[in-house]
Amino acid sequence: MLNFSNQSKKVKPIINKTVLKSSLVAGAFLFSGINQTAQANTKSIVAVEPLVCDVVSAIAPPSTPVTCLIDRKQDVHDVKITPRQAQTLKSANQVFTLGSEMTPAIKKWLDNPLTVVVGVSAIEIDDHDDHDDHDDHSAAKHDDHDDHDDHDDHSAAKHDDHDDHDDHGDAHGEGAFEWAGVFDLSAGTYKWSFAKVDGDYADPAMKMVILNSGDIEASEELAKELLGSKDSETKRNNDKLVAQEKAYFLSFNEKKDITTFTVEIKKAGKYAFFTEHMPFEFEADEHFFKDISGDDVEPIAQVPDEGDHHHHHDHGGLDPHIWHDPHNIIKMGNVISKNINKKISFFDRETKKVLKERTQAVNSILEDLDLWTQKQVATIPTDRRTIVSKHKAMEYYGDAFGLKTLSLLDFLGDSSSLRPETISTVIAELKEENVKVLFAEQKPPSKLLKNLSRQTSTPIARNQIFVDGLMLEGNTVSVAVHNTCTIVDSLGGECDEKEGEKLENEWNSLTNP
Repeated sequence: MLNFSNQSKKVKPIINKTVLKSSLVAGAFLFSGINQTAQANTKSIVAVEPLVCDVVSAIAPPSTPVTCLIDRKQDVHDVKITPRQAQTLKSANQVFTLGSEMTPAIKKWLDNPLTVVVGVSAIEIDDHDDHDDHDDHSAAKHDDHDDHDDHDDHSAAKHDDHDDHDDHGDAHGEGAFEWAGVFDLSAGTYKWSFAKVDGDYADPAMKMVILNSGDIEASEELAKELLGSKDSETKRNNDKLVAQEKAYFLSFNEKKDITTFTVEIKKAGKYAFFTEHMPFEFEADEHFFKDISGDDVEPIAQVPDEGDHHHHHDHGGLDPHIWHDPHNIIKMGNVISKNINKKISFFDRETKKVLKERTQAVNSILEDLDLWTQKQVATIPTDRRTIVSKHKAMEYYGDAFGLKTLSLLDFLGDSSSLRPETISTVIAELKEENVKVLFAEQKPPSKLLKNLSRQTSTPIARNQIFVDGLMLEGNTVSVAVHNTCTIVDSLGGECDEKEGEKLENEWNSLTNP
């Protein structure tokens, strides 16, 4: 007879161990699944531009890490994506960007389904393209904009501007150049001239490099190295220049209206000239480069002129500076919030709730910013409500708050734009519009702006305005408050900075809880 009771006793411990083991395995799987979900939900969001990063950080739940791709010191127009940054983009769960109109380097990443554009090409802008009174300064002139957008605002090597160009990072370090041109030359003698414009040279001296090369980009690093080297040859009026791997330090004769150098080409071929300053800036009545017969010699390639480097501000016919109208930041934020929400697990209702609350808080601050700005602008006398800046960036601000905007580079079109006759056109326009103040986009102000100020007796605002993004310190609201107070105070209004600071602090509490 079988003893069932004994058998059951023997089986019982085995069953208990099995159940325990299965429970542990199941629990492990369950925990692993939860952990994996948590990891997926916390995978980094990447924001390309500093301003976008600030907006994303204000909206995203604190549990969601946000990586800022581009440093504030870098110029988004001219930045190149490094291998490390490329890896960051590849591993991101989401990428937010203003788009290629603002940041050309991001263009190749726009086809990535994880990339979300929150700039002008994706945000519906109310009636921004219908500026009847802005016809003379419209986006249609952006085809010419890229040639000289950076001539004075982002000058690579102007001696009096170097120390204050932190916003542009290493691109403007020692050895950078402002202009380069390739000439197809026969063997022989040529004349390169620098002339006084309005009684002065743009600078008393400059560096120059001549290389036997037909490729600007391939010669760029060597040229920068040579221009940055202390080992250079000093040349004065009528001295000879030859192609060599050594920089020339050109000293201009202040007693003469024109300083001329002889360029000796020993062998026919293509030669790349790199200069610290635009040669056009030194032109009076004569072209800067001529052959022995006195005929003009034009470059077969040059920068800035075409290409994607050296602060090439080609916005594709669109003005990307939409955030100067707070309501456009709201639109940007709503796109950001909607896309972050899609990535949050359906079951994670608490995170979704936090996201909604933070989005509402952001929108509330921006609505208050809009009202505050309206109040400050209203204090400006009606006959002084014109913003004159270097390039086309403040139109959204002007449209939102009832100010007229003039962009100097809408007049300064192609590479001949810095010649005296063109500057004369700008001066006439400024006088006709009865402009009271000029606004600099850099500190110290560009030489062109100083020149215009001197010739029109129009003062330059004490503080610069920040048009391309954030300041080195502060946030999205900080830069808006700074720009508004600079504009209002300069144009004769009264700006309530304390109320503006309250809005800054409210925003800061979201990004730095």
